[in-house]
Amino acid sequence: MSSEIVEQKRQIERRIKIQIPPEYHQDPIISQLATFYHLKISIVGAMLGQNGNGSGWFDLELQGEYQQIENALLSLRENNIIIWDDSNEEYDGW
Repeated sequence: MSSEIVEQKRQIERRIKIQIPPEYHQDPIISQLATFYHLKISIVGAMLGQNGNGSGWFDLELQGEYQQIENALLSLRENNIIIWDDSNEEYDGW
């Protein structure tokens, strides 16, 4: 098996923060990540507006194969969901 395939199948854990805009409030964004990409997801923290009019912020821990997580993150980006992780310099620890 090539080293690239081994890397893609390696189990990893990744911590991210996402902002879900109001237009997605009725969509099961987080559960779709688990279902479509076969990830185990823990919600470590969340900040939601009391009336639900603003964006929702979620602190998530993703577990799964490297490629599954990368595909899930690509899907989030394609849907204009803002993602912060340890590689984003502007993240300040909210």
